[in-house]
Amino acid sequence: MSVSNTNEQFVSAQKRLYTIMSFLLVAILTAGSILLSNHLVGYVSSNQIIISAVFNLIAALGFIAVWKKVALTSVKNLPVLFLAASGIRILLAAMTVLVYCFAMRGDSQSIKVFAVVFMAFYFVMLVFDTWFFIKTEKTKRIK
Repeated sequence: MSVSNTNEQFVSAQKRLYTIMSFLLVAILTAGSILLSNHLVGYVSSNQIIISAVFNLIAALGFIAVWKKVALTSVKNLPVLFLAASGIRILLAAMTVLVYCFAMRGDSQSIKVFAVVFMAFYFVMLVFDTWFFIKTEKTKRIK
């Protein structure tokens, strides 16, 4: 078994694991948001939760696809990828919140609740990404 074949298997396994864990985490966040919506932040509409969940799923799937390609072709560029992906994700998140604000202008309570829900999803996924890829890099170095 060659080194590149072993690397491909490792990267593919990590991609599968990341995808499964991302879906599970977003599902847990979605369920938690629905269950806690009336208790913590007031009424949260399903649109606010759906937008937050879909944004994070798309971001996670896009990031892992790009990560796999970079991890297989140019490992030295992974730090640049992490920095670029974080920058792009925060810009897309800001644009998503801004579009919601324009769509719901005049309903400041809805905007505030959406911002709280969206930020909660965003930061949990950010922490998850950081943890997962630090763990992945440590595991890769050990092997």
